[in-house]
Amino acid sequence: MFKRQFWFGLVAGLALGAVLRQRRHTGLTQTRLDEYYRKRASFYNLTDYLYLGQFPRITMRETVMDMLDLKPGMRVLDFACGAGANFPYIMERIGTTGKLVATDYSQDMLDSAHTQFVLGKGWTNIELVQADAAEMTFDEPFDAVLCTLGLAVIPRYEKAVDRAWEVLKPGGIFAVGDLKESTRWYTLPLRFITDLMDVMIIADSTRRPWEWMQANGDNYQFRDLFHGYFYAATVQKPQV
Repeated sequence: MFKRQFWFGLVAGLALGAVLRQRRHTGLTQTRLDEYYRKRASFYNLTDYLYLGQFPRITMRETVMDMLDLKPGMRVLDFACGAGANFPYIMERIGTTGKLVATDYSQDMLDSAHTQFVLGKGWTNIELVQADAAEMTFDEPFDAVLCTLGLAVIPRYEKAVDRAWEVLKPGGIFAVGDLKESTRWYTLPLRFITDLMDVMIIADSTRRPWEWMQANGDNYQFRDLFHGYFYAATVQKPQV
């Protein structure tokens, strides 16, 4: 009896996982993302704190910033910036002499970032730009470009990486922090939970942009975080 239940549960779990993985890819559309972020824009940054005593998103952001090593006066691009959760970390490092340009597809998220940080903090050296990350263009290059929790949800994320690389100056640093599918042995039986979470938050944690970074830049760094479910990666654009 036990063996029958075990095998039934295993088969059911595999079937559910297959359905969820398919839904993860087909359900990641701009229309669904627009609606999702419209509803959550005003309180989105609070999700950094909803982890019962552990805060992997905050750890990820801090790790990205440490690896990025921003300096006063730098010109920085934060694309797919959401409601601006990275802004305090960036502004603390670039100071009043630096410039932060932040883009997002969702105007609702940008409005929330403007209320919380431009108006709320009085920071005048932040420029908010509504833009599709896969189409963004700028007249001046950046010393550093970063994206956190964005490449797992941007529909045309490969194009967004290309655009980010193009607007980064030679010698500049490109940094990414995001969700990933854990490959640690003790997480494998829980893979269906990752599939379910991706469907719920409209994300694809199977994407591996760090492989592109490693192949195209210099001084590549990678940090596996929170049992392999998050990561931080940086790479330097080669000098011309």
